[in-house]
Amino acid sequence: MNTLNMAAVAVLVAAVSGALGFGAGDSNGAGRVQQKWDRAIAEQAQAETVQANTSRTKETSHADKITEAVDTFQAERTPALADAADRIARAERLQRTAEGRAAQYRAMSQAGEAERDSLASHAAQLDASLANGRHVAEQLRATVVERDQQIQLLAGVIDADRELAEADPVKP
Repeated sequence: MNTLNMAAVAVLVAAVSGALGFGAGDSNGAGRVQQKWDRAIAEQAQAETVQANTSRTKETSHADKITEAVDTFQAERTPALADAADRIARAERLQRTAEGRAAQYRAMSQAGEAERDSLASHAAQLDASLANGRHVAEQLRATVVERDQQIQLLAGVIDADRELAEADPVKP
């Protein structure tokens, strides 16, 4: 009976030792899993912070480039509009001068024969046509300058947008 008790005690000691070893091993494994989980969460949070800072930097740069393009457009537009207004005013003065000369040509033709009247009328028409053509040409030039400035503005905006799009590809 004594050996039976001894055997039972030995089995009991072995079972308790095994249980303690299993419990310690299981606890140690759970701790490692928790450490990996915590590390993964920290890495993900850091990656998200870096991405947010990068995106914010890119958006700020994009906004600065758009502002620069608009400022350049505005700075170039004002002198161009003034130049266009000046050129159109000169063309209008030329047109008024041509009308004055036409009246002078008509007065000259009344003093002479019918041929001089025809010649004066023809000269007046040529002069008026020249002045009118100059006026139209200056208006067209002003339109071309304004369109060029608008195209430069759009090019600046497109370049800034393209740079933002190429620098930050969307990852699903």
